Amino acid sequence: MPKKWLNLMRKINFILGILLLTSQIQSSHASQFQSIASIQEAITHYIHTHLNSSSDYQLKLGQIDSRLKLALCSEDLTVFTQKNTLKAGRNSIGIKCNSHKKWTIYTSAMISIYQEVIVLSQPIKRGGFYTESALHLEKREISTLRSGFFTTPENIINKQATRNLNHNAVITQSNITEPKLIKRGQKVIIKVNSPNLEISVAGIALMDGIKNQNIRIKNIKSKQIVQATVVKQGQVVVTY
Repeated sequence: MPKKWLNLMRKINFILGILLLTSQIQSSHASQFQSIASIQEAITHYIHTHLNSSSDYQLKLGQIDSRLKLALCSEDLTVFTQKNTLKAGRNSIGIKCNSHKKWTIYTSAMISIYQEVIVLSQPIKRGGFYTESALHLEKREISTLRSGFFTTPENIINKQATRNLNHNAVITQSNITEPKLIKRGQKVIIKVNSPNLEISVAGIALMDGIKNQNIRIKNIKSKQIVQATVVKQGQVVVTY
């Protein structure tokens, strides 16, 4: 082999040796620090085990600075949240190492939780009654439903709408009200109950009323105004 080729081969071997040594040093150095991937894996495991097992969710972890050099933890990482709770939306996440080289860092996790909620199958006008056929379940991302939602129809059916709502609108507590069983100016039956007496007289409602509400009623015959409790459509009761 010509001398010049021999010298070239020696130089190449020397350079390769330097690169290999550098790689080994870097690998050894890196093994002394906690990897970002291991931190993210611990966070993901914590969220998966602490959320309701039936929850349908998507997770987006906050970025952790790759330049961060944290001592390699000889124990399992501890992940924690404020009050040990998780919620739909942004969560502050703490991660700490409890080994001899202790450290704690904080990051965030955006949790999008999807749940079936009651929505309208058709538009409804203010004062209209909610019926079972007008309601259905639909999966929604609940962190965006800041006004609340229902998951079952029992507390909605036969209630009245407080405002106009469009098709597919999510129904909230503020969208429903008890139906008016009595309207102002309506003729009603006043039932008077006492231990030894039960009579019925005619009256005029002086205000609207829903079930179990106390309203003012005027006795048509005596002109006396009394407080009576609404019991059903067109009927109130006065108890002595």
